[in-house]
Formats: sequence, structure tokens, C-alpha cells
Amino acid sequence: MIFVTKATISDLPMLTKIDSKIIGNESRKSKIEKYIKHEQCYVASHNGTFVGFACYDTTFFECCFIQLVIVDPEFRRLGIAKTLLSYIEEQCPTPKLFTSTNESNTIMQQLCLSQGFVKSGVIENLDDGDPEWVYFKQIR
Repeated sequence: MIFVTKATISDLPMLTKIDSKIIGNESRKSKIEKYIKHEQCYVASHNGTFVGFACYDTTFFECCFIQLVIVDPEFRRLGIAKTLLSYIEEQCPTPKLFTSTNESNTIMQQLCLSQGFVKSGVIENLDDGDPEWVYFKQIR
């Protein structure tokens, strides 16, 4: 079973470790720490092991925007990202929820669509040759 809880500062080393498995370094450590301190980070555990996390903020036109959804590669395809998205949706402090992903990330695109998000637009030139798709979901 997957459990989701609000991340605490003591979780930072493990979250940074999971994130570094994805991006190859700890460059987002201070960003993750900021989300934790602002109570905008949730961690997923499976059988007592941290397996992923998600972070959001409300700086995108004063709407909730999921900035990161990170799942340990060893635990993918278990519904962890789906559980994290659902949890943030339940906790969402604004009536509109947004997220985004690269055009090349078809798995995240499929996840967004399966969770009721709709494509809301595209941003060119963030990553060369790989546009960023923005997704939207009306919460209330």
C-alpha cells in the first residue's frame, strides 16, 4: 500500500537521493528544501520505504502548480505518481490545478490525461526541441 504524508525537513536527504537518481545530481536540493519548509511537498512511501515525492506552489498566476513529481525508478509503475497527484488534488489550496511536462515525457502526459487533466497550452524554448505541455484541472 502507498501512503502519502507531508514531507518534513528530516526527509530532505532521502528525497534528494531519489531526485538525484533521476537527474544525476543534487542540484535541486535547496528547491526541495524550500517546498518542504513551505509545507508544499508530499512524500510517498511503500512498505515503509520512501519511493517518491511531489512538490507544488501557488506562484503560477496564484494557482496551484505541481512543480515536481518524482518516483524512484525502482518503484515505477506501481501507481505512486497517480497517488501523489490525487493527494495534491485533495489538498489543493486553489480552485485550479496546473502541471506541465516535456513533449517527450509521454508517460507523464498519459498520467495527466488519465487523472482528468486537459492540455492547456505549450511553452516553446525551455528545452531545445522539446516543448513543455501545460495541463489543467478544475478542482472546484
